[in-house]
Amino acid sequence: RRSSAISACASGRVVLAVPIATILYMDRTIYGMRTTLHSAGLIRLSDKGRTPAERLALERAQSALEAGHDFARKVRREAELETILTEFIERLQRAFGSVERARGKRILDIACGSNSSRSPDTGERTAMFEPWFCRLLLELGADPVGVDAGDLEGERFEHHAADLSRIGALDFLPDASFDGIQDSRLFGSPEFLALLPRSQHAPIKAELRRQEKRLLKPGGVIIHSDNP
Repeated sequence: RRSSAISACASGRVVLAVPIATILYMDRTIYGMRTTLHSAGLIRLSDKGRTPAERLALERAQSALEAGHDFARKVRREAELETILTEFIERLQRAFGSVERARGKRILDIACGSNSSRSPDTGERTAMFEPWFCRLLLELGADPVGVDAGDLEGERFEHHAADLSRIGALDFLPDASFDGIQDSRLFGSPEFLALLPRSQHAPIKAELRRQEKRLLKPGGVIIHSDNP
């Protein structure tokens, strides 16, 4: 019968006769379920918070990163990005006691990463080395400054292009102007290694230590350094 949802065709096979409206509803429902599942599989930065206020700050920051930088899709594509963001949060907690206390602080990220950065393992373009630390800081209410040789066009935080393989590359920044400084992943980046082989890194490491001491305010902190 036409009114039956299931009918037998001439070949003997069973055919499910479902109205178009029902199919469209099912499609929307399945799509919604799929989106929910993706969201459920995505990291929640708020889980890294240790107080209700810290969790709220991280939840808001994640929402902004997803809206402005396609964070959810990039994490699904490159799962290592979860570890990177977790490390950044933990560094801020160690440095300031809470991510909330980064609010209002002027923080320098040396070799902050860029939109043209490449993986040191594959040499391919990767989202993992985009300027996530500065982006996170901005959404937490800090005043980040990123320095990198790569493409930072369109980023909303203060940023400067600099050849960090050159002595004096950070001389343009004023003395005692930062509450916190991070240098991370400079010496392993393919772009830096193309400019300066490992055998010539010692003078640049000494230069970074000099600059960080000059640039920190009294009471300022080294948030993280690959050059202890």
